[in-house]
Formats: sequence, C-alpha cells, structure tokens
Amino acid sequence: MVAGRDEKLLKISDVAEKAKVLPSTIRHYTDIGLLKFAATTEGGHRLYDEEETLTQMARVKLLSARGLSLPQIRAELGPEAKKRILVVDDEPEVGDLVKDVLSARHPFEIKVAMDGFTAGRMVLDVLPDLVILDLMLPGVNGFDVCRQIRADEALRGAKILAVTGYDTPENIKKIMDAGADAYLVKPFDTRDLVRAVGKLLKIELPEPASH
Repeated sequence: MVAGRDEKLLKISDVAEKAKVLPSTIRHYTDIGLLKFAATTEGGHRLYDEEETLTQMARVKLLSARGLSLPQIRAELGPEAKKRILVVDDEPEVGDLVKDVLSARHPFEIKVAMDGFTAGRMVLDVLPDLVILDLMLPGVNGFDVCRQIRADEALRGAKILAVTGYDTPENIKKIMDAGADAYLVKPFDTRDLVRAVGKLLKIELPEPASH
C-alpha cells in the first residue's frame, strides 16, 4: 500500500519565493543539475515539483551551512549521486538482509541504524532518499522517528517504508498518519521489499527469484 501525494507544480518565481532565494539561483541550480524541472509551459517556462524542489533546496542550504562548496554539494546531491537508503531495524540480520538484497540490484548507498536514537542522529547526515523503518524500536520508537523526518524541511521529500509486525487496520492507520508512504508486514518476502523500494524511488529493480 502506497499513500500517494499530489504533485504541485510551481513557476521559478514561486519556487524562489518559497525557498527564499533569487529566481536566478533556481535557474543556476537547474542548469548545473542540482535541481530538475518537472514540466514546461506552452511558452517554454520551467515548472517545478514543489515538494521535491523545496526538499532539495533545504538540503543545499544545510550542506552549505556545513561549509561545503557548490561543487561539493553537487557531488553530494547532483544527478550522479547515488540514491541513499537508511535502514532502521534493531535486528542485525534484518538490516543485513535488506542491505544485501538491495545492493545486489542497484548501486544504492545504504546505511543501517539499530535504534531510534541513532536513526535520529543519522538522518541529517545521510539525507536519505528512502528510510526503511522498523516501527518497534528500543528507545525512541519508529513512529517518533517517522514524525521527526516529516517535520524537517531537508527530509520532507524522503520516502518512508515502514515495517511492522502488527497488520491491523488501527496500526496501519497510525503508520500512515505518522507520515509513512508505504508499509511492509514482518516477516516480509524480499520480492515485496524490492517492489516497494522500486516503486517509492521510481527505479526499475530486478526481482529476486521465487522460492
């Protein structure tokens, strides 16, 4: 199950106003590949996906505040950058399984956190495109991590694939209300994992062989 979000397309001037930068900055970042436009008007003007673009701009500002130069930021966030995945699970064998299955199908950059506290520290360092999040964690629970991600501008575009052992309507509603985009029920089939990751990241991934 994937909770879709409506795409909202903005003109350069609107993006610049929301991101609190000059329109020329949006144009320049687009020209060097840091931003991408989603469509053009009949007159040839660029239109940008609001969530994706503002997330990227927040990430650029975050890395700039850390002292990275524009070429370094482009290397981190530009079109050649690998998709980043943060796996949050307190069972080492699950983290290893997810990492092995996904790494065999695409050159992802995958990090693993084993508790909610560590995940909370790592998300802003990793700036993941996808978080695979076990909800039953020691310390800070997965629901709190999910809400923390959704509250941060630099992470607002990150996809969240929640993992739960409780497949009840009440729990699933709680998961989606916390901000998850999709969920898997433990124990999950690796084919379902690969399908969910491919769908959320819009990447064609070869499925594992059936048993």
